Amino acid sequence: MNNLELLRGVPMFARLDAAHLRLLSASLGSQTFGRGATIFCQGSLGNTLYLIVSGQVRIYTNSQLGQEISVMIFRDGDFFGELSLLDGHERSASAVAMRTTTTLTLHRTAFLDAIRSYPEIAVSVLEELSARLRHSNTYIEHLASTSAPQRVVRTLLDLADQHGIIEQGTTRINLHLTQDDLASLAGTTRETVNRVLAGLREQGLIQIERARLSVLNLAQLEQVTV
Repeated sequence: MNNLELLRGVPMFARLDAAHLRLLSASLGSQTFGRGATIFCQGSLGNTLYLIVSGQVRIYTNSQLGQEISVMIFRDGDFFGELSLLDGHERSASAVAMRTTTTLTLHRTAFLDAIRSYPEIAVSVLEELSARLRHSNTYIEHLASTSAPQRVVRTLLDLADQHGIIEQGTTRINLHLTQDDLASLAGTTRETVNRVLAGLREQGLIQIERARLSVLNLAQLEQVTV
């Protein structure tokens, strides 16, 4: 599959016609990261936008105590690394490949040229940034106002909403997730995640097979108090 075909599958570029896509594809590179590979680090200079062709990427920050706090998980068709390209500042977070991940890469100069030339891209970027800002505000509110077990349940509900695939009444979260990943997303410890998941399994609300988690009853999970 060539760059033009790959671009067509990226929502941010869905508004562009074939001529614009051809011009933009000429500026793209490609990079593949193995599972666990660091893509970039918080505080580093950033000059590349990444568009995920296939794979899974976790965006996280480090607290003052050295704890990793995951902010977002991105999959096929998502883009990340755009903030440093827009303002020229250091990376505000780190990115790591959770699975083998192939990305298209766009240098800052080409990215800014594309935005200037194609207002449609700027609109898509602003829409996505607005959605991510709302997500971050909600995430911060949950961290400040809920207990650790409650945050684990909220994280499962959010993941089911963002990455869930409904199959015969069950919502399968279409991500490869470890308990460490869930702990980082919920801002808590692995031990707390383990305890909460065990309780939810006993209640028949979730199922876990090979780092794949399914919610068996979303309505009941919404009512859980822990």
